[in-house]
Amino acid sequence: MKKRWLFKEPSIERAETLSRQLNISPVLAAVMINRGIADAEAGAHFLRDDMDSLADALLLKGAEKAAERIETALAGKESIVVYGDYDVDGITSTSLVYEVLVRMGGDPAFYIPERQSEGYGLNREALEELAERGTDLIITVDCGISSYDLVEEFKDKVCIVITDHHEPPEKIPDAFAVVNPKQPGCPYPYKDLAGVGVAYALCRVLWRRRFHESLQEYTELVALGTIADLVPLMGENRILTAHGLARMAVGHNAGISALAEAASIDIDHVNAGNVAFSLAPRLNAAGRISHAEKSVFLLLEKDGEKARKTAVDLNELNRERQDIERSITRAAIDEIKAGGCERDNVLVAAGDGWHSGVIGIAASRLVEKYYKPALVIAVADGVGKGSCRSIAGFHMYEALSYCSDLLIQYGGHAMAAGFSVAAGNIDALRQRLKEFAAQTLTPEDYVPTLAVDAALTGADITLDGIRELSRLEPYGMGNGRPVFVLTGATVDSLKEIGRDKTHLRLAAKAADGSEVSAVGWSMAELTEEFLPGDEVDLAFQLDINSFRGNESARLVLKDARLTTAAPVCLNRDFMVAVYKALRAYMEGKPKAAYDVREYLCGALPQKERHTLLAALQVCRELGILTSRTAEDDIYYEMPVQAVKLSLSDSATYVACGGK
Repeated sequence: MKKRWLFKEPSIERAETLSRQLNISPVLAAVMINRGIADAEAGAHFLRDDMDSLADALLLKGAEKAAERIETALAGKESIVVYGDYDVDGITSTSLVYEVLVRMGGDPAFYIPERQSEGYGLNREALEELAERGTDLIITVDCGISSYDLVEEFKDKVCIVITDHHEPPEKIPDAFAVVNPKQPGCPYPYKDLAGVGVAYALCRVLWRRRFHESLQEYTELVALGTIADLVPLMGENRILTAHGLARMAVGHNAGISALAEAASIDIDHVNAGNVAFSLAPRLNAAGRISHAEKSVFLLLEKDGEKARKTAVDLNELNRERQDIERSITRAAIDEIKAGGCERDNVLVAAGDGWHSGVIGIAASRLVEKYYKPALVIAVADGVGKGSCRSIAGFHMYEALSYCSDLLIQYGGHAMAAGFSVAAGNIDALRQRLKEFAAQTLTPEDYVPTLAVDAALTGADITLDGIRELSRLEPYGMGNGRPVFVLTGATVDSLKEIGRDKTHLRLAAKAADGSEVSAVGWSMAELTEEFLPGDEVDLAFQLDINSFRGNESARLVLKDARLTTAAPVCLNRDFMVAVYKALRAYMEGKPKAAYDVREYLCGALPQKERHTLLAALQVCRELGILTSRTAEDDIYYEMPVQAVKLSLSDSATYVACGGK
């Protein structure tokens, strides 16, 4: 899917000034300015802040009061329960507070709601059970700020301390203490902590009071939850994540190390990407398919062998989750196609018996495929439970509010939300959402954007330059891996690679004569658009490719486009010429797709090169050419045609003006 490139490149003067002040390259300075780091003081903090730079945790409103109550409970051997959530932020928050309480001599328990039956946050049945069990103190983590009525109902039965990071409602629960940097009157300077970051701040207060030193441990849990919760990796989140990743790398948590081993991750070189795309999904899988307490047990486990067994179980649960998610995604796409809804401005898919634990992921897959707001609904017993994912410009919570009379309940924010709806109202919901989208989105909104930090020359792409850019790490929300553009490069070669030949390897010569190498993950389709000799603009990130002890600079493609694209027009005579050339070259034998393209480019006039690519697509659509993927390459074959073919049966031929 092609993207609109949005150039954020700051002025040369600003970048050079910051470069001199901080003794960094102009490229790194430009990227930092794009992150909102516009002066030397902010830049020095960004590059050099460490754990000692964290704000005083006592500034958190309610933290000291909460700590005093927890110390009283520990001293009195009271029954303490840490009440968490089933996502990674909640899982790590629960594990963190539990560990610290144990270190302080406590014997706490923890409670994680079951996703399907209980849902997010505090619920009455759980609180009743905990109260009846004789619980003296409940410490919530990553939840509770929106539970005013429940806290009011139970505050005389059990003492409740709330730690949370979500936006507070108008009515703050009347708990014994509420710790949330976003609540009114809280002077803590950094407001974007994840739930585990807030829990860690409370633990810092407890640690200082008990041990008279700053807390430097457990940041591996903080990093895990912070990355997974997609909060901005700037300020204190960046400090905590960097420190935590370093602790992960030396194996401070047996469970995380075991999970990395199960996921085939080199723990010595773990990074934010590994956490986001490999570790976090495996921890989340327990809450989606089974119960999230299994993930808490893993993070608390000290025995390496037991941790490995639990990690293997989570790995299997994740595979099961992936299978279920792929099945639902395929079913959702089939339903959208069957209903003729691919052109809808909002996509809504519903199915009986779909697993509600993975429908949010399926909705994300629809957004990736179509770049449209998407809702996936699991229907059971006449009620649909839905999960939504959105695109920029379409506020999902406002969209659901527009349909509130059709819904049983709903909640969420701009980019993601959840709801329940009577099955009989799903069609009406689809129409209402389409109406809302027509009022709020323009055609341009349906084209994904790619933010570009700077334009580079080939000479700018060096190992030293890439190593310097690593000072921006850890990457994540709000501090993404920078994207650059190389304009006017000439393609030398491009080829499908990977086991399924879905990836791309591209070699090109930059305008300054420098040779560059690129990889495009899941971008093999570019072989149907580009040919050797084409002049292209490449949008990419940078990394270091290590192979047999040798290191080289590599472009990781995010998008690519022809510098100038000639119009493609097909006609019968051209198709006949291509067909004859194919028959002559292939001689009834399979031939590598790469070789077929190379031969035809040489056999046909230069001006018709890109028309040739369209002609090959027509041949594939009509079955004149078939392809098969082997371990070493993609091969074309020309089967014997049993029936007469019509060019007008090819959508590509018709779209390219063929008659």
